[in-house]
Amino acid sequence: MSTSNRTVREGISAGLIGASAIALWFGILDAISGNIFATPVMLGKSLGSLFLSGAEPSGAGAFLGYTVLHFALFIGIGLVFSWVVNAAEKVPSALVGFLGLVVAFEVGWVGWTTVLSEAFGLLTWLQVFIANLVGAAAMGLYMWRQHPALPGRVGAVLAGGGDQA
Repeated sequence: MSTSNRTVREGISAGLIGASAIALWFGILDAISGNIFATPVMLGKSLGSLFLSGAEPSGAGAFLGYTVLHFALFIGIGLVFSWVVNAAEKVPSALVGFLGLVVAFEVGWVGWTTVLSEAFGLLTWLQVFIANLVGAAAMGLYMWRQHPALPGRVGAVLAGGGDQA
């Protein structure tokens, strides 16, 4: 299988896994609170009102629109992640740099979520942070299983062994 086909296949799979894991996390939180699908409906209505000139979409429309957007965004994230992991097969230090960017992004995202929690009401920064950890762990586990030798090679780079392929 060509590298580009593998990258796309792994990226789409990782994105679907990450999006599903996060949807499951919020589904559990919504079920515990007794408001099934409250989070995607709330986020869909918030986003929908931005694109519908202030009009609020129906609950079903909000749910469907947000779910499609959520999965599409995660497929994009999965494709980037897969591209980095496949590039790290040649240059393991690329994964180290990428992980640094992910940590910086997460810190920024937690800060942004804290600011937006006033507007969204239902979401807290901690819920979003845990959701991101769940999604990242699910995607990371999938990619780890696809590239079982890579963690050892990255560890060798971190230990000072260089970037040999």
